[in-house]
Amino acid sequence: METKAHRMYHLRLTYEKLPVPGWKDIRNTTDVHSLYWIMSGEGEFAHSLDEELLKVHSGMLLYLKPGFTLTMTSSVDKPLYIRMILFDAFDIPYENQTWLQPVHLDSLQLPFNKLYSPEQANWIQEQFKQIGSIQSPDPHERQAEFQYVLSRLIHFMRDTNTSTDPYMKAFQQAKFWIETCYNRSLRMEELARTCHISVSQLRKMFMQQVGVSPKEYLNRIRNEKAKTLLLLTEEPMKAIAAACGFADEFHFGKMFRAWNEVSPARFRSLNQSNR
Repeated sequence: METKAHRMYHLRLTYEKLPVPGWKDIRNTTDVHSLYWIMSGEGEFAHSLDEELLKVHSGMLLYLKPGFTLTMTSSVDKPLYIRMILFDAFDIPYENQTWLQPVHLDSLQLPFNKLYSPEQANWIQEQFKQIGSIQSPDPHERQAEFQYVLSRLIHFMRDTNTSTDPYMKAFQQAKFWIETCYNRSLRMEELARTCHISVSQLRKMFMQQVGVSPKEYLNRIRNEKAKTLLLLTEEPMKAIAAACGFADEFHFGKMFRAWNEVSPARFRSLNQSNR
């Protein structure tokens, strides 16, 4: 049987580097994955002394993999204001209805730095704000919310393209909608119309870019969200079904069994027995 894996992210720390004129610093915690969001200001980053300096400014998002060293210098006139997320990333293999030991990831294959449009920047800023405001007293609920928001942000970072191709833009818009609004009722005809593209062309773009149809991609997103909620919360099946866009828990159970060859309840109990 093919081994599957569930991608997990665990929050270490959120941090803000306040805009003090002319500050200098290095990346101190290098054993984690990090995202640096440039809120405002200007500065220069360097991976090593002999490398060309990277000029950074607002609207840029940087990904630093474990082990990556960085020297940071802020402008005096326009001091850098940075929001940071430090986290661990690992895959949990699932084989023969058994969870195996987690495998820590050395890299997430994300761009080191990228500049986003004002509209995209507003959305990214909301994700950082949401992660920074997670305050549930239940650690499982905090982890589930972090997992959801960071997964969405990483999908966005990996797949956002600056192409001027109208078909590519429509695909990106549709993909983003599916990844963020999967809990709503969704008709492909309405999605295609919203993205100003035909249903057939939308399907063609999804097959070219991700290898599956828009409907299958939606199913994958809903399945991953359901597995995360089953793994990390004690929410009843009815609540999980609603959170993942299903009309009721019976339809949810039927689809989950079709996707994973195991019922939601069995999936949860197997995970709990292996903790």
